[in-house]
Amino acid sequence: MVYIIFICFAVPILLLMTLLDRQARLLLGFMLLGILVAVSAYEINTMVQLILGMSGQDISIRVAPIVEELLKALPVLFYAALLCEDRKTLMPLAMSVGIGFALMENAFLLITYMDRVSLGWAVVRGFSTSLSHGMCTLSVGYGMQFLKLQKKLFYTGIFGLLSLAMTFHAVFNLLIQSPYDWLGMLLPIVTYLGFWVFHARQRKNGACS
Repeated sequence: MVYIIFICFAVPILLLMTLLDRQARLLLGFMLLGILVAVSAYEINTMVQLILGMSGQDISIRVAPIVEELLKALPVLFYAALLCEDRKTLMPLAMSVGIGFALMENAFLLITYMDRVSLGWAVVRGFSTSLSHGMCTLSVGYGMQFLKLQKKLFYTGIFGLLSLAMTFHAVFNLLIQSPYDWLGMLLPIVTYLGFWVFHARQRKNGACS
């Protein structure tokens, strides 16, 4: 099923990319990478669950944050390290990977649990879960611009960024499956709004200087 969904997403995106300019192709290309990463993470998580006999809840808290954030970060890390660390370019690309991942995950869950989903489920997944995946990858992309300038902190800094993303992801999954699920829903939304205000102020200060 997951491969059928991937093909349904990938083919139209690839066709559209042939008509776009470079920046738009990059954005869609990184979103497509996020979709591909979601397929890979699904296979790894499933294999680990079968080998270790873990429950779905244990996988989502102990394994999925590590596997998914590591895989999502790879395209961003390679692009920043080898091609370009410009913040204006890197941040949207990092967010695109996370959004692509969330798009694939949401579509798979929708089809798998069609009889259990509702409009409220779609709103929650659309905002909180998508922003959770997007913000985790965005944090890695945002931090990379500083690590490129601090060579001595490059590798330890990458470890710190990945740890931050994995911890945020694990906390979100833990809260969303607890009696405090409302807090889990709010966490990525509040984080995104806080980052948006911070980024807007930075751009305003940059324009004034």
